[in-house]
Amino acid sequence: MTRSSLATVVAAGIFLVLAAAVLAIAPLPLAVRSAGIVLAFYLAFAVAGTPWAYVAALLAPPVGLIGGDEAWLVMLPLILSGNLLALLALEVGWRLPALLVSPVALLAPHVVVWALSLRELFRLDLPWEPNALVWLALHAVASLVGVVVAVTARREPA
Repeated sequence: MTRSSLATVVAAGIFLVLAAAVLAIAPLPLAVRSAGIVLAFYLAFAVAGTPWAYVAALLAPPVGLIGGDEAWLVMLPLILSGNLLALLALEVGWRLPALLVSPVALLAPHVVVWALSLRELFRLDLPWEPNALVWLALHAVASLVGVVVAVTARREPA
């Protein structure tokens, strides 16, 4: 890799990490902020590589705590676990299997929490209520779009 292409990759990685951090703080609805971070880390994977994608997926969401949003604090473990699983699945199921595995891995913690919160024993009123299905659908679409971009833009996983 030449110096100019390395500088381009680093600049793109920094830009996408900062974009994810800005999305985490932005005064947008909670679902849009989270789905925007999902798109940002898939783009970081496609453009700058795996390390930048992990930084965007795991360090940008805690930056959202700066805004003081209690709903973001409640949803933060769910967002972080979904992001980590999605990136791990993207790497493990690289290329065609990643098109199915990564979105399913992103949604798995969300679906489990949603299903369990409907039961009386685990009843929780999460900030996504009464639109939990909208949250799931928005994240499914963001993940599908992101993984398609990542798979078509990148030739190798690392």
